Amino acid sequence: MAYQAIGLGAVADDGTGDNLREGADKVNDNFVELYTLLGDGTDLSSGISSTATVVTLTSPVITGPTISGVVGGTQTSATITTLTSNTITGLSSLAVGNLSFASGSITDSSGAIDFGNENLVTTGTFGAGTTTLGNLTVGTITSTGATIVLEGATADAYETTLTVVDPTADRTITFPNVTGTVVTTGDTNTVTGTMISPDTVTEANMADDAIGQDQLKTLSTLLIKNSSGTTLKTLYAAGA
Repeated sequence: MAYQAIGLGAVADDGTGDNLREGADKVNDNFVELYTLLGDGTDLSSGISSTATVVTLTSPVITGPTISGVVGGTQTSATITTLTSNTITGLSSLAVGNLSFASGSITDSSGAIDFGNENLVTTGTFGAGTTTLGNLTVGTITSTGATIVLEGATADAYETTLTVVDPTADRTITFPNVTGTVVTTGDTNTVTGTMISPDTVTEANMADDAIGQDQLKTLSTLLIKNSSGTTLKTLYAAGA
């Protein structure tokens, strides 16, 4: 309802203004609208209520409000200094610039937090417990544990564990710039002739009796005997 002004006439008692009934009716209508918009129609509210589309407050100071329902529109500038509750619910997405936590953590009720196709960068230390990751690109990795467990393509009861003996000094293990298979002491039939450089295996590399007749492809035997015919030494060599 638009504001209703009481007609006063051009001059006093000229008969052109509102009579008492008309004037009182306009006063009542104006107050009814005020009490309806700012209260319950009977009593005024201590808060602010309005059915207007836009309510503009000039330099407002709002102390201790409770906001319920849906807050629409865009906040172009806002600062939240204190939250009495540590839970914000009902957000499908939240876009912020710099987000700083004095303490605490980011958690999810399902235990899964997805950063989507975004880069996660930290200048501090990244720590994780039992974590499932897809592709992870990092610089230097420092682990305080002793093992790395590889599940492989099949999630079953078998895993490959890489482990280290507790180092007593700085150690460096270098993987060469070639494609190939890492050979372990438990391996057999993996080392080939192409993996050994010529003249790199010398007498100092071989233990006593390391090469016998079983290791030679063809065999020639030299028997050294005494005068009575007893064999003192048997020598094996590659045959022609």
